[in-house]
Amino acid sequence: MLSISSARKTLNLVPTVLKAGYATAVSKTGNGVKVAAFDESSPTASVSLVINAGARFEPQGKAGIAHFAKNFGFKNNGKRSAFRIARETELVGGVLTANLGRENVTFTAECLKEDVPYFVEVFGDLVAQTKFAEHEFHGVAHQVAAEASYAESSPEITVIEAAHNAAFRSGLGNSVYAAPYAEISTSDLKKFAADNFVANKIALVATGVSEAELKNLANSAFSDVAAGSEAKAQDAKYYGGDVRVAQNTEAGHVAVAFQGAAAGTPEFYTAQVLRSLLGGDRFVKWSTAGVSPLSAAAGKIGHGAQISAFNFGYSDAGLFGIYAQADHKNIAEAAKTAVASLKAASKSVSADEFKRALAQAKFETAARYETRAASTEILAAQAFQGQKVSASESLAAFDKVSAADVSKFAAKLLSSKPTTVVLGRTSELPYGDALF
Repeated sequence: MLSISSARKTLNLVPTVLKAGYATAVSKTGNGVKVAAFDESSPTASVSLVINAGARFEPQGKAGIAHFAKNFGFKNNGKRSAFRIARETELVGGVLTANLGRENVTFTAECLKEDVPYFVEVFGDLVAQTKFAEHEFHGVAHQVAAEASYAESSPEITVIEAAHNAAFRSGLGNSVYAAPYAEISTSDLKKFAADNFVANKIALVATGVSEAELKNLANSAFSDVAAGSEAKAQDAKYYGGDVRVAQNTEAGHVAVAFQGAAAGTPEFYTAQVLRSLLGGDRFVKWSTAGVSPLSAAAGKIGHGAQISAFNFGYSDAGLFGIYAQADHKNIAEAAKTAVASLKAASKSVSADEFKRALAQAKFETAARYETRAASTEILAAQAFQGQKVSASESLAAFDKVSAADVSKFAAKLLSSKPTTVVLGRTSELPYGDALF
């Protein structure tokens, strides 16, 4: 068994190890496609096409079009049919996935290293030659509807989506799931792709491949992609507000959110420490409660109550908040306790609390570099920012955060207009102003 002191020594070694093995390089192809990669001693690789065309880039009146565009990935294009892409992927043992976020849509291939050139070529064709054929539209629309239906059935997803919409209204407030009434056509999709699937809004990122090799492959595969412009989405504006979603659920759900910090900024690192300070996660298997304020509060309430903090960071804005889930008779107490914990942090943070929160924030950041999915997000962010940020540099940013900074940030959150979302039997759920 690893002792606490040994674990601390191991953690202290993480920055050096990651800096040596995971430093990244960022460059561009001739027409502007951004390239970022780090090589690793593994027979497998992961390569992702990341396009700055997430939900916030949807044009007025076309909400949900990014969801459709995501699901049109790997369909028929000018060089290969959807069947051929699927068949060839299976023959080389590859795995294809597509994901949509508020800022980016990402297509990923996991494969053996020697098959990376094939998948980079497929990505180039996806960008430049996808047909958005009418005969494929019905199947795509059915898949979109199924994913949206699943999201609607999840209270957690529904609450977080509603919180973003109330907080930002449009742009970052756009849902990543298309509504059932979305009116999208293939001509709309072709226009969306022409405006957004352009070189200056694309990053090709990979693990297990050298940056030089990836750039050469990208220069060839994306040579026919129009350069386009790096036109950014409208600046995010925070509004705040209250949303009440009536559902006949066993548990009540409450989220209280505030204007947060943009990813990568000094305030974002402070927000990460505050999130770890408030907590809600359990770090010991079989335990019923942790030592953080929110996990301890959930343990006292019992009956399956869960309370945790969240921190979403985007390129120019953020959303920080607290999520509570409990049976309807206890949800008001859970939500009030969560807000009280944030208020307490705004007044003072003890040395021991800060030490624990800082260590957890550092560990979670370092751990993200250990998974390919998170590494892809990190590489894409670096590519769009045009600068290298190693794990050791990210961890070093936490060392500039003080306990006073955490309290000051908590106070700043509370000074902004709150965003409150409740879901469940609304007659039994608290109103936002009753939580403060």
